[in-house]
Amino acid sequence: MSKVIVFHYTDKGRLPPLSTEELTDLKTKFDSELEKHPDVTFNGTFVDDSGRGVCDWDAPSAEAVNDIIEAVIGVPPADGAVVVKQIR
Repeated sequence: MSKVIVFHYTDKGRLPPLSTEELTDLKTKFDSELEKHPDVTFNGTFVDDSGRGVCDWDAPSAEAVNDIIEAVIGVPPADGAVVVKQIR
């Protein structure tokens, strides 16, 4: 299992403001897609007020995360996903 970070930092990649209803709908779609991928865990999205930030995943690969995101929103993440390792 790898730690995968999806970045949201360019104008195209930043997360737009979402209403409560839009956020609930998006979460429902991701939850449904994640049921098909028991080897992937979504740990959360962390953004600043401008929508710039990261999504934290545990997955076999960055490609697995890209596939899930593309299945839900129709396109892969604009700013990319990368497998990272903790510095010890």
